[in-house]
Amino acid sequence: MPLTGLSFDERASPFRQTSFSPGVIYRAMPSIDTLLAAHAPWASAERTWSVTPFELFMWLDDRPRYPLVFQVVLRFEGPVDVAAMRDAFRFALGRHPLLRATIVDDRHGAHWHAQASGWNELEVVPRESPPESGLGWIDLAAGPGLRGRIHETATGSDVTLVFHHACCDGQGARMFIQDLALAYAVLRGVATEDAFMKLDAAQLDCRGIHACAPSVWRGMHHLFHMFRTRPLPTVPEAGLAAGPAADAAPGSRIGFCMHTFDRETVRYLQDPRRLGEASFNDVAVALLFTVLDSWQRNQGVKPGARMRISVPVDLRGREHERMPAANRYSYLFVNRHVGVAADWPALLADARRQLRLPRQAAAGSDMLSMLHTFARWPRLMRRGLHWRRCFATAVLTNLSDPSRRLRKRLPVDDEGCIWLDRARCYDMQLCTPPLRPCTHWGFGLFEYANRVTVTFRYDTDTISPPTAAGVLAEYVAAWRSWAEEHP
Repeated sequence: MPLTGLSFDERASPFRQTSFSPGVIYRAMPSIDTLLAAHAPWASAERTWSVTPFELFMWLDDRPRYPLVFQVVLRFEGPVDVAAMRDAFRFALGRHPLLRATIVDDRHGAHWHAQASGWNELEVVPRESPPESGLGWIDLAAGPGLRGRIHETATGSDVTLVFHHACCDGQGARMFIQDLALAYAVLRGVATEDAFMKLDAAQLDCRGIHACAPSVWRGMHHLFHMFRTRPLPTVPEAGLAAGPAADAAPGSRIGFCMHTFDRETVRYLQDPRRLGEASFNDVAVALLFTVLDSWQRNQGVKPGARMRISVPVDLRGREHERMPAANRYSYLFVNRHVGVAADWPALLADARRQLRLPRQAAAGSDMLSMLHTFARWPRLMRRGLHWRRCFATAVLTNLSDPSRRLRKRLPVDDEGCIWLDRARCYDMQLCTPPLRPCTHWGFGLFEYANRVTVTFRYDTDTISPPTAAGVLAEYVAAWRSWAEEHP
C-alpha cells in the first residue's frame, strides 16, 4: 500500500509530521530497562493486593470448559521487529502488574502476587506452526492472566493476546495494547517517550472501592430478585449431534464467527440523525432481543418466558484514568418476555429505559453488593457458582475502538489503519465475550479503522456452526433493516 495520506494530531503527537516516513529512525533507541525505570518504577519490586469480591467471583467462576478469557489479535502487514516487539511486551507487562500476577490462596485469603522478575514473555511461533484451536484456559493459581504470542504470516505478523477476565477487562486490554504499540515505536526510534500515558500503580489499591458502599441487604435482595426472575437459556438446536468428548481441550466447545460492516455502512449506522435520542448500545440490545425472541419461539418456547441480556458496565471515572489494567466492571441485566408484541419504538424505548445511566449505576452497585456479601464465604460462593442456573440468556458487550487514544500518538493512513514504524496494523480482531454454562450466546461489538465488527461466541453443545452463522446473519440483517427503515 502507498504510504501517502498519513496523518495524526500535531498538537498531541510526539512525532514530527514534516519529516516522518515509515522506517526512518529519528533518535537513539533506549533500552527496555531504562524505559521501565522511567515509566514503571513499581515493576522493580514484588507487590501484593487483596483480591476484590468481583475478581474473586471471576476466579471462582472460571472453569476449563468455559474459560473466562478473551482474545485480541493485532494483524500487521510489513516487517515487524520481533525482538523489539518482545521488549515492548515486557515493558507493557511492567506497567500493568496485575497482568503478570498470580493468585495465592492461603490462610489470609486470596491475594494477587506480582513478581519483580521471571515474567511471561511474548512467545515466538514459527510460520509453519498450525493455528491454535480455542483460546485455552488460564489457571491463575499456576500462572499470570496474560499470554502473548507473535506468529509470522505470509504478509507480516499477527500478535495475539489472551487475557483472563479476573485481572483485566476491555478497558484494561486497551491500555495494555496502547503501551505495547507505543513502546514498540519508541524502541524502534520513531517516537519519543512523551508518547506514554501517565499511569500510577498506587491506584490499584482502590480498584475495589466504589461510590456506592456495599450493602448486605441490597446484595441479598438482588440475589433473590435474580433467582425469582431468572430467564430461560437459549434452547438447544433440535437434532444437534453430541459435542466434543469430556476430555476435549479447554475452550474447544466454544465456537466463533464474526461479520464486519464496511466504512460506508458504519457511517450510515452511526449517523446521529438516525440514532436520534437513542445510543448505539440501545439499538444493539433492542435488535438482539428480536433475534433471541425469534430463536426461542422457533424452538417451541411459550410466550411469556423470560429473556435476559447481560451488559458489562464500566465503573471507571475520570479519577481512575491512571489506573493500570484491572477489572473494574459490573453487569447490568436487561429483561424482556418472549412473544410480547411491540412495535420498534416501544421495544427501543424499553431498552433505553433499562440502560439509562441512573439504572446502570444502581444495578452495578446491586451486583457488587451481592458479590461483596458472598465473598466472605468463598467456599459457599464457589458452590453457588457451580449450580446450573441461567442468569442471562445472552451477553452483549461493546468495546468501541481499542485504538482510539493511539490515533493521537501514531500515524494513521487514509483507511484509518495505524502504522508502527514500517508495519501497518491492517486489522484488529477481538474474540469476546466469554460464555457461562447456561449462557450459550455472547455477542461483541468493536470498531477499528472506521469499520465495526460484530462477533458471536456460542456453545457448540447447543448450536452448530452453520446454524450459528445463520443467527449472526440474522442479527446483521436486523441492523441493516433498522438503518433502511429509519433514514
